[in-house]
Amino acid sequence: MAVTKIWRVRGAASDVIDYASDPEKTIETFSEEVTADVADVIDYADNEAKTENHVYTTGINCDRESAKEEFALTKARFGKQGGIVAYHAYQSFDKGEGTPEQVHEIGVRLAKELWGDRFQILVATHLDRPHIHNHIVINSISFKDGLRFHNTGEVYKNLREASDRLCSEYNLSVVENPKGKRIPMNLYKMEQAGMPTRYNVARQAIDEAISVSVNMREFEGELKNMGYSFRFLPNRKYWTITPPGWSKPIRINKLGPEYTKERIIERVNSNDISVRTERLMRDGRPRYQYNIPRRVHKIMGRSGLERLYLRYCYELGYLPKYKQNSKRLHRVLKEDLLKCDLYSEEAKLLSRYGIATEEDLISFMDKKTGESKEVSEERDELRKLIKRNIPPEEKEVAKGRITSLTGKLKEIRKELRLSEDIKARSKDVEEKMTVIAIDRKTKEVKRV
Repeated sequence: MAVTKIWRVRGAASDVIDYASDPEKTIETFSEEVTADVADVIDYADNEAKTENHVYTTGINCDRESAKEEFALTKARFGKQGGIVAYHAYQSFDKGEGTPEQVHEIGVRLAKELWGDRFQILVATHLDRPHIHNHIVINSISFKDGLRFHNTGEVYKNLREASDRLCSEYNLSVVENPKGKRIPMNLYKMEQAGMPTRYNVARQAIDEAISVSVNMREFEGELKNMGYSFRFLPNRKYWTITPPGWSKPIRINKLGPEYTKERIIERVNSNDISVRTERLMRDGRPRYQYNIPRRVHKIMGRSGLERLYLRYCYELGYLPKYKQNSKRLHRVLKEDLLKCDLYSEEAKLLSRYGIATEEDLISFMDKKTGESKEVSEERDELRKLIKRNIPPEEKEVAKGRITSLTGKLKEIRKELRLSEDIKARSKDVEEKMTVIAIDRKTKEVKRV
């Protein structure tokens, strides 16, 4: 069974190639430094200690011994030395599967088939681990037309499919049921910590709708009232649900065993008719009003963008900061609960600098852009200075100043990012607050 990966390499081509042939380098060290540059990658892949004195190293459209120079010449020829300098593909086999000759032959055939018509490639088979594996280094610039290699989802799909087909030809195992795209790590960690994500918010919405429905029409009506769109056609293989504010639907079977279409139908149909009483009580429950000053009254005393963002954070349950009961959130806010830390930072920025209008915001951004340029220029001058032959004491002072400027630049750039996000997002925030206000007035009229 061959596992495949492909990733980009930035830096200087000559340095990446040098790295790979260093006999002291290990896979663990390489995994941390691989993005450094191209020469390192080629030298790593062509490491004589790992490739049996280069027996299992092959150059495609280039010579193995001069690969790094040929990579660099192609870039220079088309004037494209910067940016991504190479791509590094990886093909690893199970322990004890395949001989070195077979694995290397598969790697060479794979590289020739996918990229051999346009790119210079180095294929090296490493034998220093229990699992034999191929490293494939691809020049980022085509020797044929000077166009760049673009690593898209289609590239990885073709890599995986071609690898599986070649493995089958050599009677090696393949992955029969690939897991596909996993849930992003940040969402996984948020779910483990009990924080809201688009998945558990969707689960909660489905559970709420099921809890007050006795047939599928009522269930769908409840989801619609919460702002969800869905496709629950009986003949569809996969049912999907789209949370408010999202364009990409979620397949409900990915939410867990309790959310397949068969299980949802079963849960709805098993409800007693008495659940309708809960729905009626919920919709007709009176709201008691108390004239007690609250945090929101202080917020309403502010103005402009500051007031808008503080109020939005309040609606999200971030002011005061407490664990929000997402069942009480308005439907348009549930997805933004994931970004409450960002909105809080933006509200603090607006308050700190007294930014009330869009004109204030643009003026602030212009000022910070100028500061960023000044700090960058000063830091660049100091970096040039320490490269000169100056006394060690002056060099240490300059290094300390560079560290200080780097910290200052980081803070300025953070404030600029927040400002840009406010500028792009404030209209959407304002529209959502308008929707909330209209919905609340509508509900109050119905109660009367």
